[in-house]
Amino acid sequence: MSRKSIFLFILILFSQNVIAKHFSEKGVPLLRNFVPAQYGNKGKVWDIHSLSNGIVLMAADRGLLMFDGKNWTSYRGSIGFTRSLHAVGDSLIFTGSDMDFGVWKTGPDHELVYTSLYPFKEEVQDVNEEFWGTYYLEDKAVFISSKNLYIYKNGQLTRLSAPNRFSSSFTAGSKLYVTDERRGLYVFEGLDLKLIFAYPEGVNFEIKGLYTLHDTLMVISKDAGIFRIEEGKPVQVKNSLSELLKQSKVFSYTTLGDEYLAFGTVIKGLYITDKNGHIVHHINKYKGLLSNTILTLHFSEGGKLWIGMDFGIAVMDMQHKINYVYDFRGDFGTGYTALMKDDVFYLGTNQGLYKADWKHLNNNTEYYSFSLIPGTAGQVWMIENIQDQIFMGHDRGLFVLKDDQLKQLSAEHGFWNACSFGDYLLFGNYNGISIFRNEGSEWVFDKKMELIAGSCNQLILQPDSVLWVNIPNFGVIRAKLDANLFPAGRTIFPELMFEGSEADLSSDSNGIHVLTDQFQYTYNESQKVFEKQDKPVVKPSAAGLLPGIYRPKPLHEDYAFFPIHNGFALQANSLQTHTEMTGIQLIFKEIEALNNDESSHFQKDASIPSHLNNLRIECIVPNQEHVLYQYRLNEGSAWSRWTTDNIFEFLNLKHGRYKLQVQASVEGVLIPSQTITFRIAAPWYYSWYAMVAYFALVVLLIYMLRYWQSLTLRKQKKHMLIKKQQALREQATKHRQEIIRLEQERLQSENEELKKQLKSKTIDLAGKAKENEDKNRLLLTLKEKCTKAQNSQGSAAQHWGEMHRLIDTHLKVDDNMFDIQMNELHQELFKKLKHRFPDLSGNDLRLCAYLKIGLNSKEIADMLNIQPSSSYISRSRLRKKLKLNPEEDLYDFLNKI
Repeated sequence: MSRKSIFLFILILFSQNVIAKHFSEKGVPLLRNFVPAQYGNKGKVWDIHSLSNGIVLMAADRGLLMFDGKNWTSYRGSIGFTRSLHAVGDSLIFTGSDMDFGVWKTGPDHELVYTSLYPFKEEVQDVNEEFWGTYYLEDKAVFISSKNLYIYKNGQLTRLSAPNRFSSSFTAGSKLYVTDERRGLYVFEGLDLKLIFAYPEGVNFEIKGLYTLHDTLMVISKDAGIFRIEEGKPVQVKNSLSELLKQSKVFSYTTLGDEYLAFGTVIKGLYITDKNGHIVHHINKYKGLLSNTILTLHFSEGGKLWIGMDFGIAVMDMQHKINYVYDFRGDFGTGYTALMKDDVFYLGTNQGLYKADWKHLNNNTEYYSFSLIPGTAGQVWMIENIQDQIFMGHDRGLFVLKDDQLKQLSAEHGFWNACSFGDYLLFGNYNGISIFRNEGSEWVFDKKMELIAGSCNQLILQPDSVLWVNIPNFGVIRAKLDANLFPAGRTIFPELMFEGSEADLSSDSNGIHVLTDQFQYTYNESQKVFEKQDKPVVKPSAAGLLPGIYRPKPLHEDYAFFPIHNGFALQANSLQTHTEMTGIQLIFKEIEALNNDESSHFQKDASIPSHLNNLRIECIVPNQEHVLYQYRLNEGSAWSRWTTDNIFEFLNLKHGRYKLQVQASVEGVLIPSQTITFRIAAPWYYSWYAMVAYFALVVLLIYMLRYWQSLTLRKQKKHMLIKKQQALREQATKHRQEIIRLEQERLQSENEELKKQLKSKTIDLAGKAKENEDKNRLLLTLKEKCTKAQNSQGSAAQHWGEMHRLIDTHLKVDDNMFDIQMNELHQELFKKLKHRFPDLSGNDLRLCAYLKIGLNSKEIADMLNIQPSSSYISRSRLRKKLKLNPEEDLYDFLNKI
């Protein structure tokens, strides 16, 4: 950011950004160069026009260029080189190129879209038309090649053929002129060409432009100088400018307002003159241009002269009151300080002290002429006129200059500045303040000021003997000097208390100030403190201003000096200006809405989706330097602080309609504010259809809740019924189980009782069987005895035979009775055993019955009237018949049958 000045001429700069009625003749206007790489290597620029909003358009080899002061944009229309253009308003652009001409209009995406208007691309095979002239007159566009002039109006195209061959075309005032290389100069009127003058016999020259001087038409030729038209004939103007233009070869021409002319030449760069032929500026490579060959010139409404060169593009700010003197030849170096005395300009630089006649700083020569004063080689920090003596502060000491001769007052290094205190001079240097006293006509060293050390590069002495000292990287000191120049009542204000960098001390009618690159601090005498101003201070500015200790200073009432890199700058304070703002507008360039995943561009009044609620809005004052911006979002909110940043970011905006108002300041001059509106759409969950859905959902939820409650109630009733039924079933089951249990217990009891009875009956039966067996055994014994008696002879034999038959009958009856009873008791068992094991005998079946009712072997042996061992054998034989495994229990087996 630019440095500040300690001098009163700061107020003059508030009128700096207005178009001057007259240009300063000292130095080169603010010049900015662009090399081809900066604009995409699009080739040479042949024509330049500016839109009403300040954006500049250029016809280049490889298409149409657009420049807003920060960004270059290129568009490709026709295939051939673009040769000429004309802009109407802000959105309608006509261009001419090789074998084509057409119109550009702004498309829906805010990009320029080209439409060709040339109808003969396919038909004309033997003619190569190059359209070097494109114009717009009233309501029709005109395109000019060497062979034809085309008029485009209301969608209709009319062609006029050249009398012989058109060599050039240009406008003057509201008229369009064309030149025929053999016939002369014509003016275009309606749909016809009217001859202004014919070339004299044997004279033929190419015309580059026209202007009027005292109602006389003046003609500018390429290499024949200037002519005036008298009685329909060209008459050569014989002056220095005309001769100079003959040598320089004019290639391009334009007017600068109503009073100045600009000539772009092939050999010697750019000339700016008044209409009387006085050269105001001669600008070439020695003075900053990239090339001495000027192909095209355009003077915008904003006061800028655009220059298309054989190499690169340049723009000069003709409305700026600060002009520049650069040392591209290595003649003097970087200017630190300067002084005007007796029309001699003294320049202190990093190389020494130079001088030049003040009139030689006029910019009408090829280069500037400076001479080094002998003995001054080195760095010159100060050059001051004090009591009509020139004091030079050098890195080698303090000197007095008289008649280009030096007298050294002190060998102490580095004198920065000086101020007077009665008969004393105070000089700030590398190490404190040196005090010199006046003895007659001589100045002699007196002493070093006490209590103040360091590099004192700024001293300000107030009338009440208060001394202010600025020491870089330390702070500001306020001291009250007594009669002996002792700094009593010293107060130190550390540099850290001043926000920003490059603290600069200044004084005006409002008191003492400290200016940084961010704020201004003003000393409050009553409170004894510095108070910060919230508003930024409008500061004088010069491009390339040296930082830190190098400060602007006034030369005299008309000019001020600025130290810059590789030269110096001069501000013309007395330049007459008017305050009309023309051609300077604030425009909105882009609205970008984005989130972490995507971004999109919108126009003003757009509705932006809610998920893209982070905005980046870019605005610009096209092609203006030192612009400050501030904004406010919605009326009633506070304005932001002034900033050089022309891109504003708004994060996480809520849905709703917004109004963004932006205003700009170009070096203290306010530009009319501009406003755009936009809307952040409500999220889908805030939209009207979402509200309807919410209402329907609430109704549905209420219905579902009631339905759910009803369903739950029914389920609960059903569940309770089922539970009750289940309880009843469980209770019935328990009752059934209890009944079954009781029945089983009863049956079990009966079964046990039956078993007991069976066992008892079986035992009884077995007992009876035993008794029968004993009886039968007795009877058998008796029978045997009877047999023996029968065999005896006698009559008793018959009786014995009857007895014998009776006993046999009783034996058979008893045996059958036992079998019948056993079968009745164990009928089911015997059936199952006989079915499964048909080989079982009656004794086996009887043994099975005994075993099933639980008789042991001894009891079975007694019942069968056998030995217990025989009982065991019978059991073993039975196991085999039953095919039992050794581990199977015979008792369990029989009980399972």
